[in-house]
Amino acid sequence: MKIALLGLQGAGKKTLFGLMTGAQPPAVGPKGVPGVFSVRDPRVDALSALYRPDKTTYARIDVLLLPDVERSEGKAAWLDDVRLLDGIVVVARAFPDPAVFHPVGSVDPARDIDSFLCELVFADLFLMERRKDKLASEMRARNTPEKERELQAVEKVAVGLEGGGTVRGLGLSEADKLALFNYQFLTDKAIAGVVNVTQGEETPELRAALDQRFSSRMSMSHFDAKLESEIAAMADARERQEFLSGMGITEPAVAVLTRCIYDALGLMSYYTVGEDEVRAWTVRRGSTAPQAARAIHTDLERTFIRAEHMKFQDLIELGSEAKVKEAGRFSLKGKDYVVADGDILSFRAAS
Repeated sequence: MKIALLGLQGAGKKTLFGLMTGAQPPAVGPKGVPGVFSVRDPRVDALSALYRPDKTTYARIDVLLLPDVERSEGKAAWLDDVRLLDGIVVVARAFPDPAVFHPVGSVDPARDIDSFLCELVFADLFLMERRKDKLASEMRARNTPEKERELQAVEKVAVGLEGGGTVRGLGLSEADKLALFNYQFLTDKAIAGVVNVTQGEETPELRAALDQRFSSRMSMSHFDAKLESEIAAMADARERQEFLSGMGITEPAVAVLTRCIYDALGLMSYYTVGEDEVRAWTVRRGSTAPQAARAIHTDLERTFIRAEHMKFQDLIELGSEAKVKEAGRFSLKGKDYVVADGDILSFRAAS
């Protein structure tokens, strides 16, 4: 899974990148700075404590920190890079601090998020205009039913975008989606919004207003970049937990953001366990057992026979695979089984 991390200057995206990847980025060039976010999953920790494996592997998210967003009416260079990724995390500033420069001159997270979303709409509209011109030229030379269908779909998308809509919200038919299969629409991307606030100063009214305004377009979360950096710098786990409790924080913001990203992208985790390795695998919600097996190796989907299945909660509650089996909570699943978040699976495949 690959995501872009975006925001205006001073929004806190570099700090968030550091919290996610554990690396402080250098100057961000036109192509951005890549990083890897190892998703610290408490369920992986619990399974690892149970099996004590040689290796523990968390799910991984590839993160691309891109340059500061500037108004370009959809023509900024970074927009083409984002088209190739799975999702977008947009960071907006809500903390008032006269010492921190704001490129627009005032703090207004709703305005900043709106401005960013407009960039996506402009970029997709610009793409449609270019494609319409090219299709018209191609159809003058040689017209085909396929080009006719593509042009109709392109025009439908262009009208929707001009009206302020998004590709995701247009309700395109399956025929339209097929005609536009090769397009990488930015307004069809999953988006997670992250609002950088000051702990204790964020009003419930601000949170409610932002959620109401943008929840239909993106998953929303809130964090205090400065405070989270201080927490992450604490080497002692007990001291860190005491500090979190004292501040009334139940979990680090990165954990909340991870759920936000997974929700936006429609993702979930299943696990493989054993003495050699405990590992989290990320798949899309609604995946069948063979599709989930593909995350391990493409051949497993093709040669899939069955999956041995336990639930995470059952295993942790009962304490061992043997006791799960004794309780009748161990089962075999076939090709039609739809994997659930938290499943523990072991695949059997034809040789």
